[in-house]
Amino acid sequence: DDAVMAMSDDAAVSKLSAVQLKYLEDPYIQHMVAQPTRRAPLINRGYYSRVRHIRKALDSFLELSESVGEQPQVVSLGAGLDTMWW
Repeated sequence: DDAVMAMSDDAAVSKLSAVQLKYLEDPYIQHMVAQPTRRAPLINRGYYSRVRHIRKALDSFLELSESVGEQPQVVSLGAGLDTMWW
Protein backbone atom coordinates (compact mmCIF):
# COMPACT_ATOMS: atom_id res chain seq x y z
CA ASP A 1 0.00 0.00 0.00
CA ASP A 2 1.35 3.44 -0.94
CA ALA A 3 0.42 5.04 2.39
CA VAL A 4 2.30 2.39 4.37
CA MET A 5 5.40 2.72 2.18
CA ALA A 6 5.27 6.52 2.48
CA MET A 7 5.14 6.26 6.27
CA SER A 8 8.12 3.90 6.27
CA ASP A 9 10.09 6.26 4.01
CA ASP A 10 9.22 9.23 6.22
CA ALA A 11 10.43 7.38 9.33
CA ALA A 12 13.71 6.49 7.59
CA VAL A 13 14.24 10.14 6.59
CA SER A 14 13.61 11.20 10.19
CA LYS A 15 16.08 8.66 11.53
CA LEU A 16 18.72 9.74 9.02
CA SER A 17 18.23 13.34 10.09
CA ALA A 18 18.89 12.37 13.71
CA VAL A 19 21.95 10.33 12.70
CA GLN A 20 23.42 13.18 10.64
CA LEU A 21 23.07 15.50 13.65
CA LYS A 22 24.82 12.92 15.89
CA TYR A 23 21.80 12.13 18.07
CA LEU A 24 22.49 8.44 17.45
CA GLU A 25 24.55 6.09 15.32
CA ASP A 26 23.30 3.96 12.46
CA PRO A 27 25.74 3.09 9.67
CA TYR A 28 23.00 1.57 7.50
CA ILE A 29 20.18 4.12 7.42
CA GLN A 30 21.90 6.26 4.78
CA HIS A 31 21.41 3.41 2.31
CA MET A 32 17.65 3.40 2.91
CA VAL A 33 16.97 7.06 2.08
CA ALA A 34 16.90 8.49 -1.44
CA GLN A 35 16.27 12.15 -0.51
CA PRO A 36 17.74 13.21 2.88
CA THR A 37 15.89 16.03 4.63
CA ARG A 38 16.79 17.78 7.87
CA ARG A 39 13.98 17.50 10.41
CA ALA A 40 12.98 19.87 13.21
CA PRO A 41 14.84 19.50 16.53
CA LEU A 42 11.76 18.04 18.22
CA ILE A 43 11.56 15.27 15.59
CA ASN A 44 15.27 14.48 16.02
CA ARG A 45 14.99 14.32 19.81
CA GLY A 46 11.84 12.24 19.60
CA TYR A 47 13.52 9.78 17.26
CA TYR A 48 16.54 9.59 19.57
CA SER A 49 14.27 8.85 22.53
CA ARG A 50 12.32 6.21 20.61
CA VAL A 51 15.43 4.38 19.40
CA ARG A 52 17.15 4.57 22.80
CA HIS A 53 14.18 3.15 24.69
CA ILE A 54 13.46 0.40 22.19
CA ARG A 55 17.13 -0.61 22.22
CA LYS A 56 17.18 -0.58 26.03
CA ALA A 57 14.10 -2.82 26.18
CA LEU A 58 15.55 -5.17 23.58
CA ASP A 59 18.92 -5.38 25.35
CA SER A 60 17.19 -6.08 28.68
CA PHE A 61 15.14 -8.86 27.11
CA LEU A 62 18.21 -10.43 25.50
CA GLU A 63 20.21 -10.24 28.77
CA LEU A 64 17.34 -11.76 30.76
CA SER A 65 16.95 -14.59 28.26
CA GLU A 66 20.67 -15.31 28.40
CA SER A 67 20.74 -15.23 32.22
CA VAL A 68 18.08 -17.95 32.47
CA GLY A 69 19.60 -20.06 29.70
CA GLU A 70 16.88 -19.43 27.13
CA GLN A 71 17.37 -18.82 23.42
CA PRO A 72 15.58 -15.52 22.74
CA GLN A 73 13.51 -14.90 19.66
CA VAL A 74 12.57 -11.42 18.50
CA VAL A 75 9.85 -10.86 15.91
CA SER A 76 9.76 -7.33 14.55
CA LEU A 77 6.31 -6.59 13.17
CA GLY A 78 5.80 -3.51 11.01
CA ALA A 79 9.48 -2.61 11.18
CA GLY A 80 9.56 -0.94 7.79
CA LEU A 81 13.11 0.16 7.06
CA ASP A 82 14.33 -0.33 10.64
CA THR A 83 18.03 -1.22 10.68
CA MET A 84 18.29 -2.23 14.36
CA TRP A 85 18.62 -5.92 13.59
CA TRP A 86 21.85 -5.33 11.69
